Amino acid sequence: MAPGSSATGNTGAAEASAAVLVESRLAPPQLSLRLLARSQLSALLHAGLTRRLLSVTAPAGYGKTTALAQFVSQLDAHGITTAWLSLDAEDNDPLRFLRYLAAALHHADARLGRHAIAQADGGSMASPDAIVASLLHDLVGHDRRLLLVLDDFHLVQQQAVHRKLEWLLAHLPQNVCMVIASRTRLPLQVSQLRLRGELLELDAAHFGLGLDEAADFVGRVSGAPMDRAQVKTLHDLTEGWIAGLQLASLALRESDDRGAFLADFSGTDRDITDYLGEQVLDSLRPDLRDFLLDTAGLERFCAELCDDVLGRNDSRAMLAEVQSRNLFLSGLDRSRTWFRYHHLFADYLRGRSRERAGDAARAISLRASHWFQRHRLPHEAVRYAFEGQDLERAADLVADFSAELVQHRGEHATLLAWLTRLPQSLVQGRPKIRTGHAWSLVLTRRYPEAEQELRALESACAEDGDDDLRCVVEMIRCVYWAHTGEPLLAKSRSETWLKSRPSANAFRTGVVANVLASGCCASDAFEQGQQALAIARRAFEECDADYGLAWASALAMMLAMRRGDYNDAMAQARIGIATVERSLGLASYAGSMLTLLAAEVCHEQGDLEQARRFVDLGLPFIDEHGLVEMTTAGYLTRARLSRLAGDLAAADACLLEGESLGHRLKLPRLARILAAERCTLRLQAGALDEALKLAQSYGLVGPTAIVAVDEDDSVCLFTLRLRLATQQGAGATGALNDAIRRAQRDGHQAQLARLLALKAMHQHRALDRTQALRTLDEALALGARCGLLRSWLDGDALLLDMAETIHASRGDLRSTGGDKLVPLAYIEQLLQAAGRAKPLPQRAAAARTETEELTEREMKILRLLKAGLGNRELAQSLFLSEATVKWHLHNIFTKLGVKNRTSALARAQEISLL
Repeated sequence: MAPGSSATGNTGAAEASAAVLVESRLAPPQLSLRLLARSQLSALLHAGLTRRLLSVTAPAGYGKTTALAQFVSQLDAHGITTAWLSLDAEDNDPLRFLRYLAAALHHADARLGRHAIAQADGGSMASPDAIVASLLHDLVGHDRRLLLVLDDFHLVQQQAVHRKLEWLLAHLPQNVCMVIASRTRLPLQVSQLRLRGELLELDAAHFGLGLDEAADFVGRVSGAPMDRAQVKTLHDLTEGWIAGLQLASLALRESDDRGAFLADFSGTDRDITDYLGEQVLDSLRPDLRDFLLDTAGLERFCAELCDDVLGRNDSRAMLAEVQSRNLFLSGLDRSRTWFRYHHLFADYLRGRSRERAGDAARAISLRASHWFQRHRLPHEAVRYAFEGQDLERAADLVADFSAELVQHRGEHATLLAWLTRLPQSLVQGRPKIRTGHAWSLVLTRRYPEAEQELRALESACAEDGDDDLRCVVEMIRCVYWAHTGEPLLAKSRSETWLKSRPSANAFRTGVVANVLASGCCASDAFEQGQQALAIARRAFEECDADYGLAWASALAMMLAMRRGDYNDAMAQARIGIATVERSLGLASYAGSMLTLLAAEVCHEQGDLEQARRFVDLGLPFIDEHGLVEMTTAGYLTRARLSRLAGDLAAADACLLEGESLGHRLKLPRLARILAAERCTLRLQAGALDEALKLAQSYGLVGPTAIVAVDEDDSVCLFTLRLRLATQQGAGATGALNDAIRRAQRDGHQAQLARLLALKAMHQHRALDRTQALRTLDEALALGARCGLLRSWLDGDALLLDMAETIHASRGDLRSTGGDKLVPLAYIEQLLQAAGRAKPLPQRAAAARTETEELTEREMKILRLLKAGLGNRELAQSLFLSEATVKWHLHNIFTKLGVKNRTSALARAQEISLL
């Protein structure tokens, strides 16, 4: 995903939702007061509440929607919350479907779906997997029973949507039940639910009216009771089909000879059609009949829309009359503003409308397109342009909406579907469509197609001189280079872009500044990277883009980790996590950038439980990240945690999975880092020959080895370990010294510490043990400043033996290079973590007993102080006010007997609190 590709933040998300969501879809239709009570069906539906999924499948006209609306109206009294979503054909875009799903849950309970909505409205970075994970996170924490109803599911045919829903279904907590109503069999894999007894399936046989129900229903609709024999005849003819019974009952109300009608009525679709034509439409006065036929092509409509597209001013009265005549009009909201016709009636009306002469239906569609465009409802505006057969207008609308759709809503599937319906000649002449297309291709990792489209757009820019188009294309090109593993090109292009476009809008500036920061990270231009992030943060704060700010924090983490400052990386993670938590939620794409990187930091610093929690949060998104560092961090940490749990097979499988992803996406750096880690796994297990053989097969060592000048630190470290372990003599020693000089030159402090430790162990094995201890002392002192722990614990046991020697002989070492001595508390922390605990010095133990014990919250603040956070950052990280933070600091200073934070940290270090 692009570094900060969203201009929508807290306020913007709310406005975007208001503009896009059709509120009437988030509530069941209004119920008539004269509805038939169906106790048997109600009992079946109530039984479904104990299952994970209630499947309702029956053809049109069986009363599925009405029965479910009746059912949910009873649930509030039982303490059950209901979320309702009426689906339509546009919901085949996974992101649009999930946006509505989140909105339905939020409509039912304000605690649900808030973060998912923010993510969905967060622009091109919005991830369907992230949104599903966020929704599940909310549902797992929900403390009430909840029913989620998805009506008209047959309209959703996109497999990507089906797969997301299957995943959500498989993980729903026990207090949540999902109801899916469809005209056709559900296209979901539910066999496991069926086997576990977590599925209840209802079909047409359950929804057809029984004889007694039919008698009651016919009496209500026809206005007069029928004798039992007539009811039975009618019931047999319709087989309990509610629509057939309703139409027959309306006819009986007008019939003088009920016996003759029943003798002629067969109850089939053909009779229904004949009845609609002969008895309903043809008996209406002409203006009302024309109103029905004119509005038949509208999927949903309100009086204002009807007045506009039909050129009249009495639509509200006409709709009221249609409703009073029971002409199959369904209200879609409580205010009775929006309506639709019953599906059977609508299909019939559309067929009759097509028989009329002239282009009236086409003209109505085009006027509807204009109305929806004015109301900023792009899906319907484009749909009616296509239905009105005005492809030029459809292309213009797609061009107008493409940036909003792709950059600010992330609905790539919708744009690509529209493009399949447009002739290439209309697409080629509209650069806005093509820039949206290119953006979608980059963000969905279709890099060869993206390259082709970008080249074509760059040629177009050269020909017509459109500077705004050039600005957008060059921005997308910067993101493309960052995504495709070309950080130096990304850096160069983004530097040029920022210098040449000082007045570009905030969103574009923020995106390109983040790209520049990512390039600076790869090229060790740390100071320039910090400057780029400052530009990005200012830009994204200006346009209220929390996604962009999250990217900036993630990139700041990457810079800190590449420098080797894991303490600063964790401080940046906390800032970013606080930003994400307030709007998008940690279970989001933006959150996963931070949690995957933070997992690697926590693992290194020995906080394995927190590392596991962060990995679990980031897992749903591990394969989606545009920058290699985030994906790499996820796979490495997953594998390392599995190794520590003793499951070497799982660790190896995890690394192999990530390596395969690198090959599939043509990301050789990702594949090479994870390949080296697979070899390291064998080296750590003591399988030297196996590690060597695998490394040779990868070309990491041996005569065919490919050694890049800018080799990744982890790959370089492994190859040196392997060469020293296989006793390759002076060549390996020379390579190690060269690597140490490169790490010093590039400012890679953690890498320098690890290389010095490797050198110390090599010196020890060469019997130069005094110098070995001095070198290790320097390495550990550097490691203490960087915040390293697992780098020592997961390495050679010799290192820990030497650390014990250093701990026991501090007096001897103090006279040789004392300025680089490793802190005593750090050595003790290392040895305790390794299970080689040493007693604390008596002075520290005594000092600790004299100090009032700090609370867990105070200890957390103390650790954050050590990471360098100020009061405001502390408040954000802990979700406290700055005043509360100051109060806690006062208590900490009092307990430690100091007056400021510097003294507090020194005292805490002295008594081994940190």
